[in-house]
Amino acid sequence: MRRISPESPWFLALLGAMGAMLALSIDMGLPALPLLGRALHAPESDAALTLSLFLAGYAFAQLGFGPFSDRFGRRPVLLGGCLLFSAGSVACALAPRMPWLLGARLVAGCGAGAGMVVVLAMVRDLFDGARARSMLSVLNLIRAVAPIVAPSLGAWLLRVGSWRGIYGVLAAFGCVVTLVAWRGLGESLARPDPQALRPRRLAGNYRAMFVHPEAFGHALVNALCFGFLFSYIAGSPLLMTRVLGLSAEEYALVFACTALGIVAGASTSAQLGRRHVPGHVPLGVGLAGTMFAACLLLWLGCVPGAALSLYLPVLLLGTFSYGLAAPNAVHGALHPLPHMAGVAGASLGFVQMATGAAASALVAWLDDGRSAHSMSLAMALCAGGAVLVYLGVARPAQRRRLARTASGGC
Repeated sequence: MRRISPESPWFLALLGAMGAMLALSIDMGLPALPLLGRALHAPESDAALTLSLFLAGYAFAQLGFGPFSDRFGRRPVLLGGCLLFSAGSVACALAPRMPWLLGARLVAGCGAGAGMVVVLAMVRDLFDGARARSMLSVLNLIRAVAPIVAPSLGAWLLRVGSWRGIYGVLAAFGCVVTLVAWRGLGESLARPDPQALRPRRLAGNYRAMFVHPEAFGHALVNALCFGFLFSYIAGSPLLMTRVLGLSAEEYALVFACTALGIVAGASTSAQLGRRHVPGHVPLGVGLAGTMFAACLLLWLGCVPGAALSLYLPVLLLGTFSYGLAAPNAVHGALHPLPHMAGVAGASLGFVQMATGAAASALVAWLDDGRSAHSMSLAMALCAGGAVLVYLGVARPAQRRRLARTASGGC
């Protein structure tokens, strides 16, 4: 059976499709949320749990599937995750009651989480240095396209069918990805660790990740950058509709435009990687950009009558800076621990999702009912935290490792 070459664009497209499962599963379903409660004779508040349980499954599954991929290899775990996602999405489409739907969303989230952690581990297995950073940037670019098209696709499916059609499309997407991965994806892990699932080794590997200043420092920087982005995602309806007075259609258009900033930032990061620009350069510039954008948003919130024409360039700067910084932070977290890339990817994903959830909760908690100050403040806190962690922990540890390498140390 012929496998897809890791150097082929099809290989990158397949990994990007698996990485896009999260965004597609969340954003396609957003237009259907108001309908779920009525359709399944349940309180409207239960519909929001379809997102919460999907994210919970996505976050916690990574902690288990990462070590499994270190023990049994990337391919079987990846195929298992794709099957879980597909089966969970089929169960969502057929759900007769709300508890069934909630359980199915949890299963689908677990499958999507397995796919993401193994994708990161495979990139670490197969690529190194500037090539790895370029690959991660392109993957981030592919994933960034999903939030642009997914809400419109979900709305169109509602017009031509029902909310079940959305989950049916997700199930079909999962089945196609599973089939292509089964036929075309080879094993990337050269030496599986037979001890990876033993409690002592497992605890030791996770401890090694969480106490490693360079790896966990970069993982925390990436998580805080994601919190910066998620603060915007959670707070954008407050800004666009409450403050700027946009309609739902105008809001969707502006949101898609700002998402293009992520695509531009990730594309720029990929180009810099191909030119062998050190990763700390785009990471530092990206972090500075997020901090500057957050400060400008705080200032704009105090300007009476500030229009969309003032907000849009600032939001584009913020999303561009996120797209520039995130792939390099991910590479910085995975690079120092090649012997346990599954655990490193699992830790990275779990901390990222937990921080994103906390940031969105902070936006809701700080909301004053009149402005979008809660969004701007949460974005500033996340951006400032990322800068402090990078300058105080991640970058100094990286410098020490490079100095030891240059001097011939281990």
